[in-house]
Amino acid sequence: MWFRNLRFYRFSDTFALPEDFENQLQDYLFKPCGRQDQSSFGWCSPFGADNALLTHSLNNCHLLCARREEKVLPATVVNAEVDEKVRQIQETEGRPVNRKEKQNLKEDLVHQMLPQAFSRFRLSWGYIDLTRQLIVIDESAANRAEDFLGLLRSTLGSLPVQPVSPAESIELTLTEWLKSNHVPNPFEFGDEAELKAPQQDGGILRCKNEDLSREDIQAHLTSGKQVTRLGLTWQEHIDFIIETDFALKRVKATDMLMDEQDDLVDPTAEQKVDADFMLISAQVGQLYDDLVRAFTGSDA
Repeated sequence: MWFRNLRFYRFSDTFALPEDFENQLQDYLFKPCGRQDQSSFGWCSPFGADNALLTHSLNNCHLLCARREEKVLPATVVNAEVDEKVRQIQETEGRPVNRKEKQNLKEDLVHQMLPQAFSRFRLSWGYIDLTRQLIVIDESAANRAEDFLGLLRSTLGSLPVQPVSPAESIELTLTEWLKSNHVPNPFEFGDEAELKAPQQDGGILRCKNEDLSREDIQAHLTSGKQVTRLGLTWQEHIDFIIETDFALKRVKATDMLMDEQDDLVDPTAEQKVDADFMLISAQVGQLYDDLVRAFTGSDA
């Protein structure tokens, strides 16, 4: 288990978990889709299907895992069936089929096909850091992170959180860093960036595996392009891409970090999750503190 994406949400009011949190999670336990359900979303154990615990707590951080099932009905298959039904009606009844009738045909077909549809499953990870009053979610898309928060909000009854975002424009800060060829400690530049002209129809320059201090890249910045994605390395431990909504993508532990960890010999599922979460919560917490300090000049 390693978080490949990081989205940060800060509590707007001081938050503490209820004493019966585990029982509240049980009320929203994942249940497989019924015959006519298109999707299902609920909590599952971080330790796997054979474990009943729905959270794992360590150093005032609480790990959660949600499971989603989605019935797969390819649009091309559904549309082909609808077209065939329309053709049959036109031939047998000699009349056109209007848009509303087409939609009703499509809904009826989906209803008939759902019980035979294949299911696609995925896990969504996140944790609550009560010390920092923070929720960290491993999702690349904002809407999927909101689904996770929505499930947690339903579980708790309320959830006063908002996305973490510095007051100053992130694009301006990233652009200034790259223009000056200086990034605050303990960060270093990676080898990837995206530069975009502010005009609606302006050009986009994407660099990968490149020296970002090159003269031609600097020339694009001088001409007015702004940095919208920037690769960074934190403390030689974590590589990532930061975007303009303060989300971190393609988060990866460096070899240096992994070499510093003691290898467990034949760990159980519980031991593996515990070791991974200890590493993630400690490293990501410090990374978050340093990011806030880099963007605001003050502590989180």
